[in-house]
Amino acid sequence: MRPAGGQASGFITSPSSRPSSGHSMSTQSTRSGQAGSTDLIDPAMAIAMAKLSEMVKADGGPPSTFEGDRDQQTRFAPFWNEGSPEIEKVIPLSIEGAHGPLKARLYKNAARHLPVTLFMHGGGFVRGSLDHCDCICRRMAAEGKLAVIATEYSLAPEHPYPAALEDIVKVLDWLFASAGDHDLDASRVSVTGGSAGATLALTSTLWRRDAGKKLPVGMALFYGGYDITNTRRESYRLFGNGQFGMSKARVEHYIHALMPEGTSPSDPYLAPLHADLKSLPPIWMGIAELDVLRDDQLEMAHRLEAAGVLVDVQRYEGLIHGFANRVRLVPRADDAIRTAARFLANLKTRDI
Repeated sequence: MRPAGGQASGFITSPSSRPSSGHSMSTQSTRSGQAGSTDLIDPAMAIAMAKLSEMVKADGGPPSTFEGDRDQQTRFAPFWNEGSPEIEKVIPLSIEGAHGPLKARLYKNAARHLPVTLFMHGGGFVRGSLDHCDCICRRMAAEGKLAVIATEYSLAPEHPYPAALEDIVKVLDWLFASAGDHDLDASRVSVTGGSAGATLALTSTLWRRDAGKKLPVGMALFYGGYDITNTRRESYRLFGNGQFGMSKARVEHYIHALMPEGTSPSDPYLAPLHADLKSLPPIWMGIAELDVLRDDQLEMAHRLEAAGVLVDVQRYEGLIHGFANRVRLVPRADDAIRTAARFLANLKTRDI
């Protein structure tokens, strides 16, 4: 996938998120000397981590295969989705991807012509499903100001890079062409996702820019990885042993599954920190402070600012990688999801 392809003047805002002690973009680390200390974590986040650990133990422990990991995630999804908002319309869809039909789901809480965002689940490119992100999509759609289409995509190692990106490129083509068929506003299409899904949201937009295609009006990116083979950053040193969930070893395990032999680690559609970032639409970034990928995201925010992209950065102290999927037990995750949804709902038509 190599399309050929630069106007956006913007600024970066960096409000800090609850609790009160915040940090500007220039502040690299929160209480970094105490990285292993349990007092860093939000109390509700700690409860969610303990619950997940309890569920894994009761299910026989961590699976040893990607297939087993996916199956376990499917078994756990009903618990994490319980209590999610009722949505007026939740419609199953099938969208033709680059590698076959993909399951998708439309969430719409109002009958009127709505802007729409394409949501891509996380899971390290090796796991994840529509059920995995149902709790997030329902909250994004709950206020009736934004419709959400969640899509699956091809997973590694069965379908290594660039299969997932190729799927999302096709899904975006479909969405721009077919939004009107679902009473959605094709002039206000945005993209969003968590972790691998955030990476895909950004890289698919880069691909469309380079191909000269219409761009989404904006992005909302939760804790993405933007230079995934670089595990030498300070946040890996602080959190890489997995005390807050995601570990350096797990990231490297996912990378091994995703990247075919000979893939360049600086491929801009795999590692967008190596891309030209000019002429991108406005971006909201939700960064978990207790995340091995934190410094990846902070560098991306600075790079986007330098490229003239408008970026709204929210740093969530005390929260970990994947916090949005634990929203049932973590009130601040609900705040983050709804903040991102409002950002996307308020974006205007992009005339490029």
